[in-house]
Amino acid sequence: MHIANIAEIRQNASKIIARVLNDREPTIVLQRSKPVAYIIEASVFEEMQKKLKAAERLNKTIETKTAMQNLNELRKKMAERGRQSDSTQILREIREGLRNE
Repeated sequence: MHIANIAEIRQNASKIIARVLNDREPTIVLQRSKPVAYIIEASVFEEMQKKLKAAERLNKTIETKTAMQNLNELRKKMAERGRQSDSTQILREIREGLRNE
């Protein structure tokens, strides 16, 4: 991976971009000796964005599946208890169960 500071970017931007494209390696841009940006190929960036969106969709799917499983377990518990005159106890258990998970 190559490193370039801001002054070098100003002076040699086209050479740095050409090196990124030729070597297929990103360049770290430093400002006051701290990394502030990366110069990468557009296709690499687009691929990273696609993978990130796919991972977010997968995570949302897993969260939804877990929530549905929890709901089904709650329905089973409620069915086992039958009809109750006061729902305070089951609501307390639900809240405590959510806090413990």
